[in-house]
Amino acid sequence: MLSDKLDNNLNYSLPDTKISEDKKWYVVLTRTHAEYKVREYLSLLNIENFLPIQSKIIEKKGKTAEKEHLVLPRMVFVHISREEMQTVRNTMNVFDFLRDRSRSAPTSVPPKQMADFRYMLDYSRKEVIVTGERIPAGTPVVVAKGDLKGLQGELVRYEGKYHILVRIDIFGCALVSIPASFVKKEKEN
Repeated sequence: MLSDKLDNNLNYSLPDTKISEDKKWYVVLTRTHAEYKVREYLSLLNIENFLPIQSKIIEKKGKTAEKEHLVLPRMVFVHISREEMQTVRNTMNVFDFLRDRSRSAPTSVPPKQMADFRYMLDYSRKEVIVTGERIPAGTPVVVAKGDLKGLQGELVRYEGKYHILVRIDIFGCALVSIPASFVKKEKEN
């Protein structure tokens, strides 16, 4: 379900080429307020990247305006091979890769987690909350209707409301509030 939707929307599917099999998603740490510039530089280098932004409607002095805000400040995701790491590292305003403390090596984000996170950010009309809190495992579900139809995740109670949760191993999880009636239990294999 989700894979069909991802293939048809915004080219989220993983490329089929042999070279691409070696590519993984990594998190690049940028200098403060340089996320948009880093995204632009990486795009000029033809390096696939993703800057997690979300639109917010802001009311000020009786007027409403839509404004983009960064979901994860100082972070840009890149889809690269090991050979491209040095090029990315040498990009202007790039500080470093997010690293695994135990191995001191750049940590990759599993493709399924990345696809679910991108899907959640791109299609949710509600605010996506990213947290490093340890949230107990919820009920495995699939969103059956609404903006996030087809998204697989966990149904959890967070701050007194139901949320669909997508875990991202390297920094926690992403959540969006959702009515419990919009999800159905995932079938066990």
